[in-house]
Amino acid sequence: MVGTAKAKDYTWRYVVYSYLAFGLLLFVFGAIATILLHGTPVVMKWLIVVTAWTPTYVFLLMFKWLCPGRTIKDFYKEAFAARLDIGLLVSTTAIQLFIYLACVYIVSLQNSVRFPDLLNLSFATLPSTLFFIFIQGPAGEETGWRAYLQRAVEKRVGVVKGSLIVSLIWAFWHAPIWFIGTGYSGMELVRYIVFFSISITSVGFVIGIAYYHCKNLFVPVWIHFMLNLPGESFRGSRADLMPWYAAFYFMMALGFLLWHKVKSGRLVREAAYERT
Repeated sequence: MVGTAKAKDYTWRYVVYSYLAFGLLLFVFGAIATILLHGTPVVMKWLIVVTAWTPTYVFLLMFKWLCPGRTIKDFYKEAFAARLDIGLLVSTTAIQLFIYLACVYIVSLQNSVRFPDLLNLSFATLPSTLFFIFIQGPAGEETGWRAYLQRAVEKRVGVVKGSLIVSLIWAFWHAPIWFIGTGYSGMELVRYIVFFSISITSVGFVIGIAYYHCKNLFVPVWIHFMLNLPGESFRGSRADLMPWYAAFYFMMALGFLLWHKVKSGRLVREAAYERT
């Protein structure tokens, strides 16, 4: 019991330290980037990269307490050991692309703008865009949030509650960015925060369910990548896009909850049949 209590204590310490470290890094490196390096687009991109890795920095610094008796090499080897479910990856990719295109189309109708005018599909900048998207949130956050925290929490409360809890933690970890990185204020900011939180929590829930059924860290990384990728090609206001993202991703989360219950029920029946 003592060992379990200590492990639980370190789990929540990890969350608190990740929040504090993210705020500190944003403040320190943000000041350096804007005051000393003049806040150029390239500098700000690297600022996002450096701070996005905060959950991984904290995880590695706390590794011997969070994963006693294990090595970092073994941890990552296990994280990518499971066989990839290609069908799952294809399905999530198709759904996420559909959500993005549907949302952009709706925004184009709302604002009386041609659909293609809201898309930035420049092949000249595509390689650098893909590189920066990957090394930001997808590669930087998922070690801590999913490979460690998701699995630690779901062991205690189950995958559904665990996915919801971690998703909320992940969503509100972005809070500093709402105030210093969006450029919104007043009711526009409030509206953005509400819909951002719904969409990110929904995506996080999908990631948690998908990761439960395919324990390969590439799955969370890929879904996170596909979430961020379309947003970088959108030329309009994200405040217009976010309400529709929230609606569609909430429906996707409900769909994955239903899929999980059906799939889990089938697996239970198969296991019971094999025992007879």
